[in-house]
Amino acid sequence: MAKYKPFTLAETARRIQEIGHGDLRDFWVCIGDFLDDWYAADRETRKEMLRQEPRKTGDRRFDAYLAALAEHLVVTNGLPVPGWAGKPERFLDQFWFPTEFKSLHAMALVQSPAAFRRRGIFVDKTAFMRF
Repeated sequence: MAKYKPFTLAETARRIQEIGHGDLRDFWVCIGDFLDDWYAADRETRKEMLRQEPRKTGDRRFDAYLAALAEHLVVTNGLPVPGWAGKPERFLDQFWFPTEFKSLHAMALVQSPAAFRRRGIFVDKTAFMRF
């Protein structure tokens, strides 16, 4: 029997690219699958999940989100930030609130972790949960 191999962030980017950019729900499913594996992984596996730079998804917002997610996860877990996460193309020129609900924007401004805010992405704390 083959050992389970967790989703890497690079594989997550490939999945996001394949599904396209029409529906944020599909994006969140990909992110949720990655986070499920991240939370179940040990320290060494987590490093490996972020080692390879994710390819471009075709949407700068998603590319920046993946870098922000990587940075946030490693900072909160005492791991080194991957070099690819700081590349200029992993930052946005305009603010992005990845939600359909404008009523959540104020909360996202307050709750968004630094790794997201510095890239112009504003999320609330539920961005790191699976429902």
